[in-house]
Amino acid sequence: MTKSDWMDLAVLERKKYNLLSETLDLSQQLGEALDRSDDVSVRLLLSMRQEPILHLEELKRAAALKRESLSPEEGERVTALTSGAAEPAAEERAFYEEAGRSRRLLERVIELDRRLSRRLAGKSSFYGEDG
Repeated sequence: MTKSDWMDLAVLERKKYNLLSETLDLSQQLGEALDRSDDVSVRLLLSMRQEPILHLEELKRAAALKRESLSPEEGERVTALTSGAAEPAAEERAFYEEAGRSRRLLERVIELDRRLSRRLAGKSSFYGEDG
């Protein structure tokens, strides 16, 4: 892969991070609205949170298309770097760092979403009783 390919992937990861940051912020506001029992704000924030989530789906498709254009070996390398399972070469460093930031933020978003979903839906939560 060229340095340009790695930069393209890094840009996608940066966009992902920004959307995840927006989702986390709205989720935190949602938790605060739940604490206040502010049903109007809860509905509004749930609606607002949908937008960055939909953009994340679009970004996921764009990243998948980019990965489909790679050789199997390059795809495996991207996967290893994305998961943090490999050390990056110099030209891979920006992508590796962005992917790590996105991965860590995604974990925070999922944990907060799990708690919010359980508060909103109880046993009917998307995550169920165990997840």
